[in-house]
Amino acid sequence: MRLIVLCLLPFFGWSQSPLIPAPKEYEAKGDTLKLIAAELNLSGASPEACKTFLDRERTRRYGAKTGISSRIRLQHIENSFNDHYELTIDKDILISYTSDRSCFYALNTLLQLISPQADGTLEIPKCRISDHPDFEWRGLHLDVARHFFTVEEVKRYIDLMAYYKFNTFHWHLTDDQGWRIEIKKYPELTQTGGWRDSTLENHYTTSPRTYDHQRYGGFYTQEEIREVVKYAADRYITVVPEIEMPGHARAALAAYPQLGCTGDTLGVEGLWGVFDDIFCTKAVTIGFLTDVLDEVITLFPSEYIHIGGDETPKTRWKRCPECQKRILENDLKNEQELQSWFIAQMDSYLSRHGRKLIGWDEILEGGLSPNAAVMSWRGFEGGKEAAELGHAVVMTPGAYCYFDHYQSRAAGEPLAFGGFTPLSKVYAFDPVPKGLTSEEASHIIGVQANLWTEYIPDFKQVEYMVYPRALALSQVAWSGRSKPEWDEFKQILIRYHFPFLERLNVHYSRAIFQPEMVIRQAKNGIVISWKQEIPETQFFAIRSAGLNSEFEAVPPGGVHLSPDFASGPVDVIFRTAEHSDETIYRFEIHRALGTSVELLTQPHPRYANAGGLTLVDGIRGVIPWRGNEWLGFDTSAISLIVDLGESSSFSTIEVGTLQDAGSWIHQPLQMELSFSEDGEHWSEPVIRNYEQKVMLDNSRKSRFVKVRLMALSEIPEGLPGEGNTPWTFIDEILIR
Repeated sequence: MRLIVLCLLPFFGWSQSPLIPAPKEYEAKGDTLKLIAAELNLSGASPEACKTFLDRERTRRYGAKTGISSRIRLQHIENSFNDHYELTIDKDILISYTSDRSCFYALNTLLQLISPQADGTLEIPKCRISDHPDFEWRGLHLDVARHFFTVEEVKRYIDLMAYYKFNTFHWHLTDDQGWRIEIKKYPELTQTGGWRDSTLENHYTTSPRTYDHQRYGGFYTQEEIREVVKYAADRYITVVPEIEMPGHARAALAAYPQLGCTGDTLGVEGLWGVFDDIFCTKAVTIGFLTDVLDEVITLFPSEYIHIGGDETPKTRWKRCPECQKRILENDLKNEQELQSWFIAQMDSYLSRHGRKLIGWDEILEGGLSPNAAVMSWRGFEGGKEAAELGHAVVMTPGAYCYFDHYQSRAAGEPLAFGGFTPLSKVYAFDPVPKGLTSEEASHIIGVQANLWTEYIPDFKQVEYMVYPRALALSQVAWSGRSKPEWDEFKQILIRYHFPFLERLNVHYSRAIFQPEMVIRQAKNGIVISWKQEIPETQFFAIRSAGLNSEFEAVPPGGVHLSPDFASGPVDVIFRTAEHSDETIYRFEIHRALGTSVELLTQPHPRYANAGGLTLVDGIRGVIPWRGNEWLGFDTSAISLIVDLGESSSFSTIEVGTLQDAGSWIHQPLQMELSFSEDGEHWSEPVIRNYEQKVMLDNSRKSRFVKVRLMALSEIPEGLPGEGNTPWTFIDEILIR
């Protein structure tokens, strides 16, 4: 296979670096240093963790257990950049470093450069490297509450982080579906809260819902927690724990129902989503949570403790006498300010104990606690606001940094939360929000990717969802805007780092090899073609009722589909010579296929996709939604005009929309249809309560169809995002 051939190609003729993340400066000398594995060791006054790391890697990679005389010299230097190092490879190897961490980073860089030879020796390109990270916080997150992973699996996760210079492991330890950290003062948290009796099958949006009625769970003892923290520290990675509050508390309330507003006994939740039952603001709950944090800070020496703070419905608080009493006692305006008061109690506690609080960007609502740092996940706005206020910010916007999203459009992808975040999009991420001054931008301390595990039942799939996207993020986190061009990164990734991941048996995604379909409007219908990041021989087939054609190559002009092509759906099957997995695209053939759509209401830029063509490209939006088949609007009224090109007869109009309350996406309330022959004079509107398919009373004949959708003005109380403007997502407009 081509991958095997590519991994044997030498890098030493390249002027650019083969490293991920790429260093600030790389100067190739055009020759190689040859040595034996036993010469790769540190002796004398070297950082102990670095020495242990190199000894272990030398044994694991090359089988050399005992180091002889070292070919590596260390030199401690001063530099104005944090964690700066220099690596010079000539007759020997010189590592100049400013901190123990930077010595560790230099060793990882060195290991990436080594090429094992058939005679058992190692070759390293002679070069000079000068390097340091742009961002202080370079993080990966792992949710172990929805699905539990063993200590050994967590260690493997940390190992892979270390190879690519991540330095922060965000450990999401508690949620509605499980409490995973032993708290000795409250044993029921793990004995009861650590286990659920059922787990949702399929996707949250699947109807009807079904469940796997198997007991599921697990937790980490405090000894295991200490073991993981030390393991990470030995690799210069800080573990930041997350204890969710005041929302996402069902597992804790299952163990101690008196901590909620109602006192009702609740089970550990087996359904994903957001729930009304949250921690109450009464004194006993505040005392419980500070008791929990007492034990947490003895286990985790991290500067920051994450307290969640996201997705907190106020339904129970609005009806709770204790919570309403808190509002009056503290002269608060509403439940949003009550949440801010709640977070401030935790901020004050952590500050007294020499720690800092960090939470999701909802902690901005009602006023930000004085010492809090913000993790901006709902886009860039929260991070921008916090930075303008002078607070530390970690950027992790879902559109770029949520690795539970799909990374390929192929039908064979494993079930995921939804959304579409391919490798190229992660690489394009610019963490600094636009419009900040240089002083404000200095408060953006880093970036992080998050892996929520509702649909990730085992560690093999963890690796599939994280890699290689984590490598793209490591480049963003280390080099920021100075990272290499995408094409250069892509070549280095495939030629060097995919083989490295294979040697480690990492189950990474090969989505980069899958073709990307390109659709353009044609005079009558659409033309589809493909582009690939990695060009290979292409084959495709077209199947529909009465048609089954296979082709050895895609026609130069693409494949033309028109309203007259076939009756019913058409499947276009694409595959490559070296990757036999088929990618199947299904097209709906209808009268409006490829016609002109004027968007009188513009979609949100994040979900604009191909504009009006998205609505008439023949591709129905799928559930779970991946984003790329839909236009997303954050307004309560949406208007558009479909131009059929000529006067046509039709009897049904179908407007596909999406319902996903957990993502704040709701179907419209009403649909209004108007018709015109000239685009200026319109018929009386036909107004219906929204239904996806409208059967017209009489067959219509017109050239123009105006569609107007009326949506909710705000999300109702008790639903995720209550009080906010809901999203409306539209896919195909089918006219038949």
